[in-house]
Amino acid sequence: MAETLGHYKLLERVGAGGLGQVYRARDTKVGRTVLIKLVGTPIAGRPDLRADFLADARRACAVSHPNIAALFDAADEPDGLFLAIEYVHGEPLGRAIGGRPLNPRRSLDIAIQLADGLAEAHALSVLHLDICPANIVLTSRGMTKLLDLGLSTWTNGGKARRAAALALVSGAEVQGTCVPYLSPEQARGEVADELSDVFSLGSVLFEMLTGRLAFPGSTPMDQARGVLNATPPPPSHLNGEVPVELDELVARALAKNREARPASAASLAAELRAVAAVLDIRASEQEPPEVAPPAPESRWPLAVAVIAVAIVLIAWFLFRR
Repeated sequence: MAETLGHYKLLERVGAGGLGQVYRARDTKVGRTVLIKLVGTPIAGRPDLRADFLADARRACAVSHPNIAALFDAADEPDGLFLAIEYVHGEPLGRAIGGRPLNPRRSLDIAIQLADGLAEAHALSVLHLDICPANIVLTSRGMTKLLDLGLSTWTNGGKARRAAALALVSGAEVQGTCVPYLSPEQARGEVADELSDVFSLGSVLFEMLTGRLAFPGSTPMDQARGVLNATPPPPSHLNGEVPVELDELVARALAKNREARPASAASLAAELRAVAAVLDIRASEQEPPEVAPPAPESRWPLAVAVIAVAIVLIAWFLFRR
């Protein structure tokens, strides 16, 4: 294995994914740490797939948003086909949830950041189509980062979603932790669009608020059937801390009919902000009023007494003279 790829110096192997081996590396041109994803032979070894992969990756490179893990480079070098991606250090959302609900206000903030990032990507006609807690990282600075934008055709998660749609017809088994987050149209094998991302984000928001999957099941196939047929309960019924204002919004985000969902990721972000504002006002009204500090005691009586004593002493002194 070469120690460098183009102007990237490989530092250490950090894992493997659906595309291939993943390395932490140094961009020697600008001096930043990045992740290098080497694309394996199944894609790199076929000129037709190689060209399609590069086209998808370069479209994703055009998206620049604080809540999207940046794709800096999609390179086809003599040493290999690879991606250079923003190195995001933080906690995966799935680990942060850990089967327990997050604070509703924090859940709102995370969902708003994700919706903002998706709105920017959708404006450039780039879809995610594999939104799930495993592809979301929370940084120590309170930022939310969405990973693998625009690459669902090539990732394991995207492949599992497509396999689930085929399995629903054939009855075959399918694997993958991302299946509970696919949209109904993905489960039916139909063309997905921006509102498919809205649905998946709704599933993630439901899980943040309740600590439970919106579409649970003992197998991925049961979960996929739930996406098509089940209606999740209102989040406030599972977690009493969730404000009822969120129940209706989550229900619309998870609507089976695309036309019943918020019209776009930007619309969802605006509605989430409106609920957050209501919660902030409600919280401020519940805070106990500040108690004013006691007024300092007046010093005028003491000053008058001192002056009076001084006058008496002066008069006595003059009288003696």
